[in-house]
Amino acid sequence: MVTVVTKMTIWIYVKTNDDIRTVGDIVCAFNFTQGKHPEDQYSWIMEVGKDEPGYYEIKGKYAGLKDLSEIGVVYRIGDTVVLSEIDDDLTPDLIDPLITKYGFDNVKWIVVQKIK
Repeated sequence: MVTVVTKMTIWIYVKTNDDIRTVGDIVCAFNFTQGKHPEDQYSWIMEVGKDEPGYYEIKGKYAGLKDLSEIGVVYRIGDTVVLSEIDDDLTPDLIDPLITKYGFDNVKWIVVQKIK
């Protein structure tokens, strides 16, 4: 029997009047861990998007490494803040704090299979 692992991409929609920075900060604050040593620190941070105005990039930062890993993008569409291009492995790290803050009725998501 062959097991096929399919990776998915998630788009999360949060109906809120909060600005995109506030929504992103909620997710980033939830994703901070500190180990026993000063170099054992992992966090998510937000950077202003460079390609177009009006969006942020959420990136993973490990104290021991200089390179940042891309987690996703945050932007607004009308009365909704969108967190897009999220790897399915990270979904609970985003949805849990958003549902806690905004409630289940205000958080929706779309799952799309990655095409190789």
